[in-house]
This record gives sequence, structure tokens and C-alpha cells, in this order.
Amino acid sequence: MSVTEIQSFVFGNNKQGAITYSYIQNHTNQYPSLNIAIYENQLLLKNLSIRNQQRIKTTIEKNGDATVKQKYQQFLDNKRYITKIEELSAAQRPAAYNQLKAETESLEKELTRLSATFSEAKKSLSVSWKEIQEQLKPNEVVIDLVSFNYYNNKWTDSIMYGAFVIKKDSKFPKFINLFEEKQLSVLLNRNSKAHDSIQSKIINKQYSDKEISDLFYKPLEAELKNGNTIYLAPSGLAHQINFKALPINDNQTLGEKFKVILLGTTAALIDYKPTAFNKTNDFEMILYGGIDYNKKEVEVNKETYPNVLNDLATRSGITEFNYLPGTNEEVNKINKEAISYNLKTTIKTESAATEESVKKLSGKANPFILHLATHGFFFENIKQELSDFDKNIPEEAKKRIYLTSEDPMMRSGLLLAGANNSWRKTNNETNTDDGILTAKEIANLDLGSCKLVVLSACETGLGQINGSEGVFGLQRAFKMAGVQNIIMSLWKVPDAQTAELFEIFYTECFNGKSITDAFQLAQSKMEAKCRPYFWAGFVLLE
Repeated sequence: MSVTEIQSFVFGNNKQGAITYSYIQNHTNQYPSLNIAIYENQLLLKNLSIRNQQRIKTTIEKNGDATVKQKYQQFLDNKRYITKIEELSAAQRPAAYNQLKAETESLEKELTRLSATFSEAKKSLSVSWKEIQEQLKPNEVVIDLVSFNYYNNKWTDSIMYGAFVIKKDSKFPKFINLFEEKQLSVLLNRNSKAHDSIQSKIINKQYSDKEISDLFYKPLEAELKNGNTIYLAPSGLAHQINFKALPINDNQTLGEKFKVILLGTTAALIDYKPTAFNKTNDFEMILYGGIDYNKKEVEVNKETYPNVLNDLATRSGITEFNYLPGTNEEVNKINKEAISYNLKTTIKTESAATEESVKKLSGKANPFILHLATHGFFFENIKQELSDFDKNIPEEAKKRIYLTSEDPMMRSGLLLAGANNSWRKTNNETNTDDGILTAKEIANLDLGSCKLVVLSACETGLGQINGSEGVFGLQRAFKMAGVQNIIMSLWKVPDAQTAELFEIFYTECFNGKSITDAFQLAQSKMEAKCRPYFWAGFVLLE
């Protein structure tokens, strides 16, 4: 299957999966063999849905067959061209668009079969719960969250949450019933258009009250009794939570009681190893910040721009993305610190921080860290009516195309140099650097050598949530591109505290700590100084 066909297959199995989840909820742990079958099926579907082209690429490059290599290059060229075409309105797309898509999918399937990884992938995609259990130490616990439409002889409007739990002495993956989604949805309610002071009050309340924590922690408390490490794979709205920051009693957060490691899929435990910076001569830090979204030839007077992170400007009707002076200071501090540790660095600011420069990292052989301090965007629901403001945008303008796309990977992205020039303007070019890097474009890249992507922007962890299949947005895009670790944000984070958090984080990494431990320590230090709104907005997905 092609990636598109796999996605259709995965989503097509949603109802069947929901029926099986509903059954084990009603007959909790009565049939261990059924728990095993359902859990392993979930792992398979997750592995299928995040499969990336890099598995094919590696063996094709080693293959001496020039015809196969030529076909692979044609496939890549087609994919990139199709993605650019999809940034045009339907009326502007060339007549051969649909035929090109069909030909490219056929080529993708042919390459998959020609690739030596085809037989290997079939084995690696099928993971047994026992293989995961074998990786655990006696005090480690796996929690794999699931969310599903509840079925009870007929379909209901209830979305239920549960968790598979695996420990070193488990006889089978135990299923724990948790809660109904609307209980969590009410507690997570945030107004993205609210003033920052209002937002901070809402978030601080969410992470000081135990209401959210009680939904997850109380039902699982007995299973965690003798544990000190949790490997957690979120589902549904749980992707919008920083679990480490949740209070579990009057004096302790979950992250203080346990080492919490966030995974896209618990199958990742098979090859799990905490990543540390490789301080060899070929290791590089690549930093983006202080970006000129207007990309003018004349120098921009930065003093005229407000020092605020009004990210996701799309939601509030803002027509231009403001310069972020705090991000310039942020990347320059990190750059200076890295150089003091004799690390190789590349820094991209102003008009040099282009979309094309990020794309050129595709296929980079040497290990690197990518730090992107910029605006992000995400349009949540294409079914909702366009606002009066958005109705005035020409149908062929970039913003409207992203706003109305059926593909969630087109409704999420990052803004780079010159983005303001194309955000609201008509453009029928397919080969230009428009400064708008969509999640779909990122997913087409080969970033297998990237040890860590830091998305130091607002709400970069958001995207369309499809139950247990995960978040369709920037985090999925970078995982599909082969990135090992991602740090992303869940809400608008003030840039001063963001800069301080990452200054601590990188210093700990430079001193030899793993990314996991450095990030945990950085957030702990910030937690001692300020309330959750200022430090808990970032999460690390491994």
C-alpha cells in the first residue's frame, strides 16, 4: 500500500476497533487472549500509520540497480511537486494533477516491493506485547492510552478512554477503564483568543487542581504503586496534556514522583535508548530565529514590532506575522553557549531563515539538532464556517487554501522568511519559496540524522487528533521524516521564560546529560521559580 492507502485503511478500521475496545471495557480483563490480540493490533496500526519513506530510501541507496534509484528519485520529485500543487486553489491546479497523483502512488507501491525493507518491514511492524515486556525493568510501567467511540449494541455519542498497562510481572496487557471524553474536554477548555493573563490563569488552575489528574492517575494508581518510571503513549485529547506537570497530591506532581517518558507508540520501546548529544566533529546545531517574515531587502526596524508571541495569528484574524525579537536573543544565546563547548553551529536569522534552507537539510548525513524559534499555525476544524474576516480572503490565497484543506497535514505548518508576502496573496507558482513550510512538506523530507527537533513556537504540538492514531500535524510530520525526538508546545508560552528554559536545557545537554534527563531537569528548575503556565507548555516526544 501507499501511505495514503494505509491512512485510509487505518481510519477504515476505526469502527471495528471501537467495537472491540467497547467489548473489553464491558468485560474488563475477563479474556486475556482478547486483550493481547487487541493491544497488538493497535501497535500494528500505529506502526503502519507512522511508517515513513526513509525505510525504503536506505536500502535503495545501497542497491546497485540504477533503474530503481532513478524511479525513487522520480517518486521524490513527484511528491514534492504534488505538495506544492496542493497549495494552489482547485481552479489553479494543472489538468494532469489527478493523473500525477495516481501515477506517484503506483510508483510508491512498486518501490516498496522492490525495496529489501519490504520483507523486513513486515516483521518490524508486527510487535508482540511480550517483546515490549522484555524491555522493562521491575520498577517500569507501560501505559498505552486508547480512546474510542463507545458501542453498546448500537453506536453512542460517547468517546471513552482506557489504558493498556504492562509491567515486568504482567500475565497479559491489563485494560483499565478511565473516563468519558467530555469530562476531560470541559477541563481542558481554553480560549485561544483570550488575553495572555486570562490564559495563564486558566492553565495554572488546570495544573494546580487535581481534576485532570484524577481522571488519569486515580484509576491507574494501584498499577503504579511500585513503579518509578512510566512509558506513556497518549491518545485523543491526552495529546494536549503535560502529564509531568499534573499534581497527584498536595505536594507532588506526576513528574516528581515518576520519570515520565512520552512515546508516540509503545512499540518504540523495542529499540528505545535515551539520546545524548554526540560531540564529534561532524555533529552540528542548526538554529532558526529572529526571522524576517516580510523578507524585504531593506533593514526592518524591529523596534516597531511588539515583543509578544501572537502565534497562530490565523485564529485572531491577524493578517501578518509579527517579528519575534525574543527568538533572535534565544538562538544567539544558544549559539554562543554551543560554541563555548566547541560545537559546530549554523544560525539562520532575518531573510536567511528560508523555507528552502530547511528543505535542504533533507538527506543530510551528519547528525544534527534543529531548533526552530518561529510562528506556527494550525487550523482545527474545516467543518466550521469561515469567519466574516476569512470570507474576505480570496479563494486562491494561501491562508484560505490551508484553512479549508481536507488534509490536516496541510492545515498545520511553520512560518519562515517571507511568509507575509504570500499568506494572503494570490500565487499560482509551484516552485517558489513562499516561507510557509507545511506539515505535509516536512513529512516528505529525510531527516533521519536529526537527533532532536525543538519547535520553540506556540502550540506546535497541536493538530487534528484521530483517536489512538495520534496527532496529524507537525509532530507526525517530523516523526514521518525520521526525527528521533521532538520538543513542542501545547499553548502560547511567553518568550522570556521559553528562552530561559532552553538555555538550561541545552547547557545540561552540552554537559553530557541525555535529552530526556536534561529536559526534565530544565523543567524542574523552572517549576521551582514559576507557575505551570510559564514552564509546562513544552513536552518531549521520544
